[in-house]
Amino acid sequence: MKFTKMRILSIIFFSTFILFSSCSKKQTEVSRNQTQKSNFKIASMSPTSTEILSNLGLASHLIAIDTWSASVKDVPSTAVQFDMMNPDAERIAALEPDLLLVSEITKAGTSTDPFAALGQMGIQVIYIETALTINDIYRDIRSIAKLTGTEKKGESLIEQMKKEISKIAKIGASIPIDKRKTVVFEISAAPYIYSFGSGVYLDELLTTVGAINILANQTGWLSVSGETIVAANPSVILTNINYIEDPVAEICSRPGWDSLSAVRENQVYRIDSNSSSQPAPGIIKALKEIAKAVYPEYYSNLQ
Repeated sequence: MKFTKMRILSIIFFSTFILFSSCSKKQTEVSRNQTQKSNFKIASMSPTSTEILSNLGLASHLIAIDTWSASVKDVPSTAVQFDMMNPDAERIAALEPDLLLVSEITKAGTSTDPFAALGQMGIQVIYIETALTINDIYRDIRSIAKLTGTEKKGESLIEQMKKEISKIAKIGASIPIDKRKTVVFEISAAPYIYSFGSGVYLDELLTTVGAINILANQTGWLSVSGETIVAANPSVILTNINYIEDPVAEICSRPGWDSLSAVRENQVYRIDSNSSSQPAPGIIKALKEIAKAVYPEYYSNLQ
């Protein structure tokens, strides 16, 4: 999916996890029972929710998705695609989903509740804000698993994630302090460089592998000047940009950046965009890529 300016804004402004439902508890219980049926229909206007549904084994129930969800594993080709920021509520209603999961970004972007009428029709509409931390991701998984009657699968998924993170954290903790590398991770390229400080899941991934985020003294998603990065002189530069053909080459070609240790030592790496830019189970893939990029000598045997 493209890492657009709108996506950057969504990361900056929607950083806590809250669920909003337009339906009653009774309706929720009915929907949970219905998920056991093969004809239970789900619409997802949130790529994060779509990935969680896929990991819960529910991708086959998807009848409608946002365009950014099209590349999620196991999503059926028959799922109708919609613009997440300009959803056609009437068309989605015509598909008669039993459950509609929507990113809170959609409501903010349209300055209204675009699916209010669907809730009044009896369709269960759940708004989900963007998770900020790894614990928020776990809560996302639990919430969606509860809504769909797949609690056991949800807990199993969380335990597997925790196991993978713990395995890497153990190696990261063993890296001597004087061997730890400083890192900056770009999520938007020059001239509008964005990165992050502490308190977000990508910073947690850096910390887990034993790296030092050069922006850790700040919090949240950040606009960063090139001068700030040059002054910090990071040992490693990571990027998950996917709207530039070769983001590594772009970083290395910036005027004055040839003085940076990361550039001189060829320590600039591209991390998978989908897994690193979605607060979902796919962060484990991103974590492993980060580990191998920053410390190949410690994580060479990581599977």
